[in-house]
Amino acid sequence: MTVPQDKRKEGRLVVLVKALEVANYTNQILANKKKFPAELDEVLGNDIKKHGQAIYRNCKLANDLRVKKPVTGAIDEEAREARYRLQKNAIQACTELLIDIDMAFGTYHLPARRVAHWGKITKEARDYIRKWHAADKKRYDSS
Repeated sequence: MTVPQDKRKEGRLVVLVKALEVANYTNQILANKKKFPAELDEVLGNDIKKHGQAIYRNCKLANDLRVKKPVTGAIDEEAREARYRLQKNAIQACTELLIDIDMAFGTYHLPARRVAHWGKITKEARDYIRKWHAADKKRYDSS
């Protein structure tokens, strides 16, 4: 028996899926050497690459940190703070990528439809990361 669509909950890993989607789409955009010639990487391309990759990388690293100790279930303060820091870094990378996208639109004369989609998936990823961070703060700070 299937769950009605309006009753379904999103999976916990959707944040990683969204972050990876942004990283992959960013790589696809940058792979077009007609729009992003290698000689212009210093202008903006390197920043775009760095921020696109940082979103997924920080999310994945944060997700891999275990905040509760396996045997005792006690909170590992160092792991908790590292996880929060990585989540915040991912949120900041999303914001920086959105700034880069705005600048790339005019600099590289990208199609508006493509820029709109790129911005949309980046904002979605940022929203999911923010929700994840808030849920972690609620779960680990009240323990």
